[in-house]
Amino acid sequence: MIICVCKAVSERQIRAAVKDGAGCMRDLARDLGVGTCCGKCVPEARLALSATLSRGAEPAGPIYFSDAELAA
Repeated sequence: MIICVCKAVSERQIRAAVKDGAGCMRDLARDLGVGTCCGKCVPEARLALSATLSRGAEPAGPIYFSDAELAA
C-alpha cells in the first residue's frame, strides 16, 4: 500500500527502512522523503513505523523519538 503519494513510498519500503535502521519519523523523512512535501502521510507513516517496530523488526541502531512523537 502506498503511504506517501508525493514521494511514492510504500508500506513495504517503510518496513525495509526499519530493518535497515530507521527508528523514528526523522529517519523515514531522511531516508525515504516521507512527510517532506504535503505532510498528509505522516499519521499513516507513523502507524506503519510503529507497527513494524512492534512486530519485532528492530532497527539496527538505537531508537530515538522526538518530543513531538512522544507527545502524539
